[in-house]
Amino acid sequence: MGHDHDPWPWWVELALFGLPTRGSALAFFWLSILIVVGCVAGAFYWPILALGGLMVFAAAWYHFAIRWVDRHGRWGR
Repeated sequence: MGHDHDPWPWWVELALFGLPTRGSALAFFWLSILIVVGCVAGAFYWPILALGGLMVFAAAWYHFAIRWVDRHGRWGR
């Protein structure tokens, strides 16, 4: 386990900017996943929606930021 006082790296700060709790960060993670699924499914009818699949990178960023705080940081800053 990490220490409770490790400072957050810039990429974690940026990913979780304005999200005070783990629950709110998880909500944005799952919202990103839903957007990806919806856009990829909708791309069969409107190909431009395939661009929404790029939200998978946002979901990954949230995932890794949440995991970093769980291991090294502290929620509720």
